[in-house]
Amino acid sequence: MSKIYDALKRAEREREVARDRDVEPNGHPVAYQPATGDEEDDYRRLRASLLFTPSYSEVHTIVVTATRHSEGTTRVAVGLAKALASEGDTRVLLAEANMRSPSLARTLPLADGPGLSNYLAGEASPETLVKRLGDANLSIVTAGDRPEVVDCEAIVTAIAELTPNFDFVIIDAPPVNRYADVSVLGPKVDGVILVVQADETPVVEAENAKRTLDRVGARIFGVVLNRQKSYVPATLQALL
Repeated sequence: MSKIYDALKRAEREREVARDRDVEPNGHPVAYQPATGDEEDDYRRLRASLLFTPSYSEVHTIVVTATRHSEGTTRVAVGLAKALASEGDTRVLLAEANMRSPSLARTLPLADGPGLSNYLAGEASPETLVKRLGDANLSIVTAGDRPEVVDCEAIVTAIAELTPNFDFVIIDAPPVNRYADVSVLGPKVDGVILVVQADETPVVEAENAKRTLDRVGARIFGVVLNRQKSYVPATLQALL
């Protein structure tokens, strides 16, 4: 994790300098800029980092989480799921286990239907939750329309029932530093990817997230550094 801490600290220092001068380090006014670079290539590199590292050769279920809200967890989960599904006949399931701030139904062109919270409320069976995303090998399970219903153990059960039908299951989870969900989900999957935002995430938040995951015995595959200010070099960097 030392690389991610160094990167976050460097971004904090750059941001402080920019704020003091009211300009970015490159001399332009402070402003958010659109993502730069080929994002699909970024996610293909993330996929390669997972699949071609010898110790992670048997990876099937992955939780994607962040230290706190609005760090790009869903964006990373969707990007990784699409990258995995783009390989031949690879079957991928993206499951939205973030009941507090779900966004998949707004992000992707999906038909209406029940989601995980409806299953938790006893209104649907696991197999009725799956929605196919177009002609791709990617299937989706949304959070559903009963956000008040949260039962992490039942979520684990539902996903376990669906897992045999897919080569990979990516779980979009709520922030590890805000809720206990990932402490339950993390040890039950093959590994966890932590998303941090270089121009927003305090180093202490990343440290707390790692300690929490270590404490519950979750296997940390690595950290995705989600960089969004134009003065931070890359849009996305996988440090696995």
